[in-house]
Amino acid sequence: MASQIDELVRMRDVDTLFELMTEDDEWLTQLDAAEGLIKLGDRRGYEFVVTAILSDDEAIREVAQEIIDSPELAKMRGEIEAERRRARRVHIESARKRLQNGGKVFQYKMVYLPSGALMGESSLGEGFDIPALEEYGLDGWEVIHMLPSRRALLVGSIDDHFTGAYFLLKKEVLASESAELDKE
Repeated sequence: MASQIDELVRMRDVDTLFELMTEDDEWLTQLDAAEGLIKLGDRRGYEFVVTAILSDDEAIREVAQEIIDSPELAKMRGEIEAERRRARRVHIESARKRLQNGGKVFQYKMVYLPSGALMGESSLGEGFDIPALEEYGLDGWEVIHMLPSRRALLVGSIDDHFTGAYFLLKKEVLASESAELDKE
């Protein structure tokens, strides 16, 4: 961690650390500031590092992983996960009561399928089976939105290549299926 960040942590200056994390031009400074916030118990640093681990840049992912593996973050992650589990239990109990009173409850899921799973051999207009989606459909899931995923073949190229698609699925939970709410 940079000496400037260390000094801000020593002074417990969360405002300046947050500003550096969100507005600095250097990604390494941003991650150092996020780590400083984590050391001070500020969850905004945790959230920043968790999103950084999803970066396309391998160097950013490596530094974020080092922070994630740190003992300071492990303690915070445990606290946050425990809170999420408690909140989920409250939501599940609320959903069960709504089902008992005749209300509706839905589950949602995002699924990615690579282009190979989507592109079948078929004559025009005939259509083709998508086994992965069919399995979800047979389990009661309905596709409510599809978002294609594209990637440029060449750096700076305007043309892009279809690589797959994200499918947003929805399933209505029936009163007889309320036990499914416990599954994560």
